[in-house]
Amino acid sequence: MYGTHGTFSDQLTDAARPHLGWVCEQLDLFDRLVPHGPTYYDLDEPTVARSGVTLQGQILGTYALDGTWLWAWGNDGFRDTPGARRAAELREFGEREGIPELTERMPDLNHFPDPRLAADHLMLICMGLLDARGGAVAVINERGRAFLVVDDPAVPRAEPRAGRSEQPLRNGAALLPGPALKTVQGWFKRHSIEPTYGPGQVVGTLPGGDRITVRIDGEEVSDVQVTGADGGAPGSAAAPEQELLEPRRTPGAHPDRMFPEALLPVAAREIAYSIRRTRAMVEYADEHLEFDGRAPQWDEAAGELRFPGGGLKARRLGAYDADERWFEWAAGTEEIRERLREAAGPEAGAELPELAGGRLDLRPYVQCESFAVALARTAAGAAGYAFTSLGNEFWVVTDERLPAPGTDPETTGEEIRAGASWLHGITPAEVRDATMRSVMQAYCDRLGLQVHHYGRPDFLSAVSGLYETRVFFAPDGTITGASCGLLGTPHG
Repeated sequence: MYGTHGTFSDQLTDAARPHLGWVCEQLDLFDRLVPHGPTYYDLDEPTVARSGVTLQGQILGTYALDGTWLWAWGNDGFRDTPGARRAAELREFGEREGIPELTERMPDLNHFPDPRLAADHLMLICMGLLDARGGAVAVINERGRAFLVVDDPAVPRAEPRAGRSEQPLRNGAALLPGPALKTVQGWFKRHSIEPTYGPGQVVGTLPGGDRITVRIDGEEVSDVQVTGADGGAPGSAAAPEQELLEPRRTPGAHPDRMFPEALLPVAAREIAYSIRRTRAMVEYADEHLEFDGRAPQWDEAAGELRFPGGGLKARRLGAYDADERWFEWAAGTEEIRERLREAAGPEAGAELPELAGGRLDLRPYVQCESFAVALARTAAGAAGYAFTSLGNEFWVVTDERLPAPGTDPETTGEEIRAGASWLHGITPAEVRDATMRSVMQAYCDRLGLQVHHYGRPDFLSAVSGLYETRVFFAPDGTITGASCGLLGTPHG
């Protein structure tokens, strides 16, 4: 049985702890050399590509928002590919050392306070066990995440030096509960530094002659100082930056275009409320048009979506082709697109190919389906219509009989989460947290729900009468969960 109450098993913790200081140091270097950006992987090569650089790499596993991790060796679509080889190595190591997390096909991380953060930590642990040179995360299926390791010799090993070693030692010791000394000793061993022990500290000499002093207080690295051999300024602080060694740069090889910056605030305002509008339309059809769960039929002549008990006035909005990866606005949607442009304000005054007529090639865009749906939903909402789809064809429902959407505390969190999921992977990382939170704020504003911020940064609270919906956010803005309960009572 692996750890409970927010921990990994003792077996995994003991195996991982000596590596965590240098892993944090190595990952910091990797992120500087290969900056964060849209990330892709090829299981057959196998490679990992990020920010125009393609490197040898492997997939460890995938994380789903239900809080579970699925190892690549246990995934039917991955296990027999070259890209799952290193994950299989972890399984073999786990079997030898009796580490349950590495041998169970789908570990459940829900016993952690933040399962998604636990998945991030598991990637760092795996980097250490595999002696990897980098780690990366790719968004998949709007809601899932693939965790990857890079083992390409083009990525140099991080050199210990002033200004780069201090924080990783602190962070590495803090990642897992237990004595910080083991993490510090592992870092010293990694860099072939002979340690000298004193009361509450470990001291050593870096390869260039600088002196490092690490002070330890139980499970915490309380201070790290790097000085010159004579006690003055450290020479390693002036060392030249390490660089990638003959990397394979692949400009334009992978899509990197996000949702248009000018339209993103409008999308954040409309996307979750669009989900509520669609749900309200379905509720109306269920009550008044004998909706029986089957998709309605489009009646071109009448301009209606036909249900068993009648029709709803509607108009074609556009279509998306998943195989050829294009989106095309329907004829006669000029005023809908113009209303979207007007909603964006002066920033949309420049030419936007996404709002032009004709067929839009989606191959340069990340997550084509998310982009197409988000664009269409945003346009429908900005024009004041409910959105619906039949397969990959999109409609706006213009029927004036549809009532204004009402609130439902039981579905508030679900609708906010669903709306945000369409935008998450196509929003630039630097504005993702603010954008995802604005999705919730806009939804609540439209429905007259009061938003409380007492739970920041972990969650925001939407209040409707005696009920409260809490929506939980990860540090990068990912919505990790939602709960509903009576106001002022524990729930989460």
